[in-house]
Amino acid sequence: MENRVNKLLNEIKVSRERIINLVVNINADDGANRLAQDKWSIQEIIEHLVLAERGGFDLIFTAAECFRLGKPVWSGNNENSGLSIEEIIDKTWETKEKAPASATPQGKWSLAIWTAHFKNCDDLLLNLIPILEDLPLEEVIYPHFLCGPLNAVQRLEFIRLHIDRHYEQISNLKKDLGL
Repeated sequence: MENRVNKLLNEIKVSRERIINLVVNINADDGANRLAQDKWSIQEIIEHLVLAERGGFDLIFTAAECFRLGKPVWSGNNENSGLSIEEIIDKTWETKEKAPASATPQGKWSLAIWTAHFKNCDDLLLNLIPILEDLPLEEVIYPHFLCGPLNAVQRLEFIRLHIDRHYEQISNLKKDLGL
């Protein structure tokens, strides 16, 4: 189990580093620049990633704690059992989904501040290693608002996939902004 979690955490770390390297030299004004009213700025994308990942961490941690107490968050048929996160996303998401309120950026702080928080998410996720130790990861489940029930492995895969999806968005936005 520990090797599996460590592998997933390393994949997330690599994805995070790619984004940090992509935004490291962007100043506050460029980071806050929106090309259209209905499009997020780079700063807002990073804020969204931080908020979503913190939420994902909370849900994995809660599911593990509840499972240990004999009160699992989820019971019943899991239609996502045995599926990769890519397969789950393909069957449950529209082309463009709206973020939940808990992960919707408010534009409160600068790109530099949100990038610092984003870097710290690696440390946050490391706290999952002991909480998931010796648990059957496929049975530690907390439902996602779009995907339905996701187990601990699928949730970690989701964090990595989510970062990678927004990497492409930031890359394209940088090009459009001439950065």
